Amino acid sequence: MSAAGPKTLVIALLIGLATLPDGMVPIALNSAVVERWSVSIESAHWFTAAALLGALVLFPFLGWIQRRWRSGAAIAWASLLNAILLFILASPIPFSLAMVLRVGTGGMDMVTLAILLGLLERGGSDRAGHRYGPATLALMLGLAMGFTIGGILSQFLQEGIFLVGAAFSILLAVSAGCSGGVLRSETMTPEPSEKGVRYWPTLVFSFGDRALSAVVTVSVTLYLVTEIALKETLVGPAMSMIVLFLAIGAWPAGLLADRIGPLPVRITAVVGYAAGFAMLAAAPWLPIWAIMLALAVMGIFGSGLAPSMYMLAARRGRGAIDMGGVHAAGNGGYLAGLLSAGGLLLLSDEMPTVRAYQLIFLIFTTLYLLMNLPAIAAMAGWRVTNHSISDR
Repeated sequence: MSAAGPKTLVIALLIGLATLPDGMVPIALNSAVVERWSVSIESAHWFTAAALLGALVLFPFLGWIQRRWRSGAAIAWASLLNAILLFILASPIPFSLAMVLRVGTGGMDMVTLAILLGLLERGGSDRAGHRYGPATLALMLGLAMGFTIGGILSQFLQEGIFLVGAAFSILLAVSAGCSGGVLRSETMTPEPSEKGVRYWPTLVFSFGDRALSAVVTVSVTLYLVTEIALKETLVGPAMSMIVLFLAIGAWPAGLLADRIGPLPVRITAVVGYAAGFAMLAAAPWLPIWAIMLALAVMGIFGSGLAPSMYMLAARRGRGAIDMGGVHAAGNGGYLAGLLSAGGLLLLSDEMPTVRAYQLIFLIFTTLYLLMNLPAIAAMAGWRVTNHSISDR
């Protein structure tokens, strides 16, 4: 597959389309879940967590899917099943059944994204950034568009937001099924490109990135609104700014990774992202422009996290299994981040809430750096060993 060629752009567009339904649900939780089923906010969070669990449940089946199906057919069927599940979610069903169906939608999302991202492994690792940069850009823009569409439509449609998600899933199924030579004839047979690749560091990367993103999307938003007393009309666009920077910077980050290597890009992104996050602990003493600067730093440096991670995972050459693994690890990290942040808030009930948030930010910054350090060292050690063997 050529770098940033027609196939890459088609796959990137399909990735963006695949993330739209997933992005619409979290922003519409209050109207589509809490008010509809008369459940608590905590139950609504578990509704979100059920989708994360679905990715973990279906991951063991990716190998079988990869061996038995062609990519276009697999994406079409997974998207069609997702549409059916979303259609049932929009029907008058009990909340307990909705939780089960939500597990299924999460699993179908993982299968679709894993296959699409796995197809980008073809073409070797020399110019992988030219492929994973646009793919990450499309992924982030798809989520951002999903947030926007979900936020606008949820106040009018409520449970009908699931029908909109089903419509997008059907569109993805039709697009994949009618893709002709771009996807339909593309097999998913693994093509190992490098032997002895250390894969576990990429799982650690994904777990840590998503764990910190959970704290950013939930805890940071609440912190800025309730403790720093910033208006929601300011915090909302500010959080959207992070996603926008993550999206816009992904493609240049991929190009840079092709020139200097994905690991240096990863190291720079981790340090900058963690620094911006840590700065938020000082928000009570900072002017608004400095808080916005910290969020911008997170977005700019964070744009290198996903492309470099995908490029490093793709070197194993096992297609959808590689991408499904990092996706499942990321979902586990997101769930762990939500539970850990909530648990720390409960344990620090006796101290002022603003101090509790500050403590959480510093703890997560430290843990994030400590998690990345051995994984980066292991990946760097593999590169040195691999290059020394190839030079003999």
